[in-house]
Parts: sequence; C-alpha cells; structure tokens
Amino acid sequence: MIGRIADGATETSARLILLKDLEKEITAEELVLVYNGGEAKPTNLILGVIREGLGKNEFLSYTSYKPDVAYMRHGGEPSGSREVYSFTFKPIGMITDDGIEPNRTIIQPRSPVYMIDDSENPLEWLVKGREVTWLNAHLDRHPSWRVPVDIEFIPYHVGVYGSTGSGKSWLTRNVLIPAYVEAGYRCIVLDWSGTDYAPYYGGRRGCEVVGIEEIALDADTIIYYLQDKAKSLVKNDNVKDAFEEYVDAWPSKVEEKLRSSQGDKEAAAEQILEELKEYVNSRINNIGRADYRASAERVARRVFRHLKAEDILPLLGIKKIDELMRKAEENEVTILDMGGAIAEAKLSLFHSLSKIVYRKMERGQDVNIALIIDEAPQYAPWDPRGIQAETSTMIKNLAALGRKKKLNLTLISQGIRGEIGINAAVRRNLNTHFFGRIHPLDAAGEGGASDWLSPYGVRTDQLLLLKPGHFYFSGVMNPSPIPLLITFKPEEEL
Repeated sequence: MIGRIADGATETSARLILLKDLEKEITAEELVLVYNGGEAKPTNLILGVIREGLGKNEFLSYTSYKPDVAYMRHGGEPSGSREVYSFTFKPIGMITDDGIEPNRTIIQPRSPVYMIDDSENPLEWLVKGREVTWLNAHLDRHPSWRVPVDIEFIPYHVGVYGSTGSGKSWLTRNVLIPAYVEAGYRCIVLDWSGTDYAPYYGGRRGCEVVGIEEIALDADTIIYYLQDKAKSLVKNDNVKDAFEEYVDAWPSKVEEKLRSSQGDKEAAAEQILEELKEYVNSRINNIGRADYRASAERVARRVFRHLKAEDILPLLGIKKIDELMRKAEENEVTILDMGGAIAEAKLSLFHSLSKIVYRKMERGQDVNIALIIDEAPQYAPWDPRGIQAETSTMIKNLAALGRKKKLNLTLISQGIRGEIGINAAVRRNLNTHFFGRIHPLDAAGEGGASDWLSPYGVRTDQLLLLKPGHFYFSGVMNPSPIPLLITFKPEEEL
C-alpha cells in the first residue's frame, strides 16, 4: 500500500495522499490499483495512473509570514511534521471479469491505493475481448509491461509528433513498423531525406529500398510537376496542350534517350529538354491566328527560361509505379528513398503512388497497407499551395476511405499545428497519437499539445522535458482510455 484517496474525489479524478517517506520512491506515471471503499469489502477495483504530484507544508506558505518561515530565513530547518505529498489519480477503468470497464462509481475517500507487482502486467487486463498485437515497447520504468494495440483501429490513422532528436524515426522503425507487419499490413515508407529509414532496411529479408530516381511518374503527375516548376505553363492553353501531348509518351522517350546516352542521365535530360522545346515550338508554328501564335510564343519563351535540364533529372525513372506497388504487396517493408531529389519530385511521386492506392479502395479492395509519411508537413502543410494542395487533398481522401479498406496512414511531424505542424483538416483524420518531446510552438494555443493531453493530467511543461525515446500513447489504438507514457529499447542498440 502506498497511500489513500483524499477528499473531493469524483468518478473520474481523485487525489492520492502518500504514506510517510514514500514521496522519495513513488513517481508520476505509475499504474496503481484502488480498492474502492476499503480492502475488506471494496465496491470495485479501479486501475489508474498517477500524475501531477504536489507537496504541501502549511508552515512554509510563501504568501504569509509564519514562525517557521522566519526560522528558515535565519538558517534553521523548518518542521516537516505537517507535510503532505499527493498525486492526481486518473482512472483507466474498473476491473471486471470481462476486462476493464469505465468507472462510474465515486472514488471513495480513505480508499487504500496499491502498487502493482512487476510480475503481473496490468495492461493485459485491458485486452480481454479485443484482437491486439503487442508493441516492442513498454510502460516507462517497467520493461516487462509490454504495451498492446487494438488491431481493429490500425486503419484509423496515426500521428507521431516530436521535436528534432525526440526519437520519432526510432519509434517508427522499432515499434510501429514491426507492429503493422505483425498485424498483416505491408509497410510503404516515404523517406523524405533518405537517411532515417533507407540505411536501416537495405539487405533485410522481406524489405526493399527503392530510390526515387528509379521510378517512372505518370503523365498527370509529370504535368503537375512541370507546372509547378514553370508556372507560366498554365497561362496558355496551346502551350499546355503541347506539353501534355509530349508527356503522354514520356516513358518511351526516357528509355530511348537513356539508351542513346548510354545511361548518362544528365545527357538524357538535356536531350529530352531540347526535344520538348522543339516539339512545343513546332506546335506553336502550326497555330493559324497570328495573335494566338504570338501569345503562345511569349509564354513558351518564359516557360523554357525557367525549365532547366536539372529539373528533368528527377523524371527519368523507368520503374513503373504499378510494378512498384505489386512488389510492395509482396514485401513486408518497402522504403522509398527520396534523398537528393527536389521537393516537387517527392510530392509528385506521392501523388502517383496514392492514386493507385485510392483506385484500389474505390474498387472495393482491402489494401492492407501502412503508408508511413516522414516529414508529413511537406505533404500537408498548414497552408497548402500548388502541388501541396493536391497532396493535402489526396491525404484527406485516403484517410476517409482507408478506415473501411484497411489503409493505415502514419504521419510523422516535428510539430502538431501551425507552421511546423500538419494541416488541420488532415490532422482531424488521425485518431491515434504518439507525443514525444514537443517543440515550444506546440506548448500552448488551440490545437497544441495542451488541448490533446491536459484533460488527462499531462502538463505541457512535462512534454517539453521528455527524454528522447519516451512518448505518450493516446487514442483509439490504445486500449487504455488514458494516455500512457511508453518507451522502448531500439534494436540498433541491442
């Protein structure tokens, strides 16, 4: 026994007064058991977590002058006889034969509170009647208490948040991806920088790393990309039509130029750009009306002033997206290494990939895919423009349809909201969250960490000081209705 429930308790919150000297041993985030009403004849047993520690000594009030304060000011040690140490108790639920049920009884003052022995994992009480898989993660300070996830809610989408160095990619590699694979999902990881995932999966059985430069983008995506690089392109229908006609046969043109340049991609890019320019100019020369022709010529000149051979380089892949997806459905994990490519090419690849996934779901297929998006604000920023508006819309569409068709979206971000976070319309579709050490910009304000966790007794100042590799696990995948502080041992360190 570590203490008793204080006065003022309700069915959803209470204060735990610690026994003498246990303030030196008992820490926040421990799971404890309340014998509600007394150990002899308890009304029920309530499992919960303790948070928001508080120490009180009425002799040492800093707002009033008392003898003990005067004594302390002159170097003396004040009395500790009236010190009280307490924690907030947040109930997870009451224990029944069928598992954990919501607590609806008042938590009675004087009820004894007990620690739980390490040999018994209380998280197992949460999973009765649920189909779960167990994460390669455990409750903080209890390595033997592995954490379950409810498989039913994997396709309800996941957000992973934390500032640089908080351990987001380590959590994803070591905890989330193995859990998705065990639950029957094939993982496709979009590695924005090519450094957080690609180096760890090369050569692993059941895994494949594919470079962005190997992949052939579809015609629509290439047009989106070229429009973003040369914004004047959309200002004249004749020029735009000429581009679209040339791009329709893009894969064969790329293969032809790569053969003629003996695999020299820079030379192939130069040839394609020159041929594209000749094709567009020839189409313009066939325009009958002189004023239309002159307008198209002006737009074409502006387009080709902006468009360079280096912009063509990311478009020279020959591996078709359809083939990539077929192979990804056979692999456990497929990493798309996007390192070295410009942002527009990365977003274009996502657009092509997501269209295939979306079409499968529209046809009624369960896809059983976990699509893991690193640096998610690059795809769905708080104020999307240009091609990012297209990718933001696609993510929302995937999320809406994916819940019924076994598609999991896992979005990884340094921030939760605002300029460093994920678009609010996208974020609303994420129903499970892992909060690591947050960025100060997320410490307050609407949509920040406080909105998500303060109802459960987790303060933002705690989130600002979390150790790397520690995350609050919250949402529907967590069988506990109360967020839990979890951590893990990275396999790279084993």
